Amino acid sequence: MKNKLIAEFIGTYFLYLIIGMCVTPTGAGAFTPLAVGIGLAALVYSCGHISKAHFNPATTVAYLTAGTHPKKEFLPYVMVILAGAIAAALSMLLLNPKGLADVNAIEIHLPRVLFAEFVFTFALMWVILNVAIALGTKGNPFYGIAIGAIVTGGAYAVGPISFAAFNPAVTLALCMNGFIPWSAFIVYAVVQCAAAASAGYLFRSMKITNPEEFPA
Repeated sequence: MKNKLIAEFIGTYFLYLIIGMCVTPTGAGAFTPLAVGIGLAALVYSCGHISKAHFNPATTVAYLTAGTHPKKEFLPYVMVILAGAIAAALSMLLLNPKGLADVNAIEIHLPRVLFAEFVFTFALMWVILNVAIALGTKGNPFYGIAIGAIVTGGAYAVGPISFAAFNPAVTLALCMNGFIPWSAFIVYAVVQCAAAASAGYLFRSMKITNPEEFPA
């Protein structure tokens, strides 16, 4: 369990650090989604064999509702993932304080934001479940690329609308660094977790994973 939590902290920390540095002036600009997707793919490959590379409380929700994550590990995973994101947000204060001073929170158009975050968080969870634990793709070498690719596509698609968070931990860090208003955090997190649960329950109902994977 200790190794799993260490991997989750490290993966989440560097995931948000990549996001934060890329979106903060003078970051990667139009190449930000690509940089984030490539970075995420590398982190997934590095940690997937240890902890399944959640880096996202919504992913933990998706695995739990799909029946493939032990209930006793749910809270420790969520706590350490949030801690990794918080640590990365604080690191941003050291790495690019001038850039953060120039950040303005996005203007929230609630219906558009909620729809964007729901559908693309669902898409992310659907890809994760189907490349990581589905019988038809078991042992594949492309799971990290697939996960990075859907994040890249989603970021290009709805980044201007919702900041393409798709992740309550990333949302928390974005709020800490001023990219998203604090008033929107709970709404984001609830919608992201609802999308993850929807993907997990649908995946489980389709019975496309190994029943032996289900924790007792």
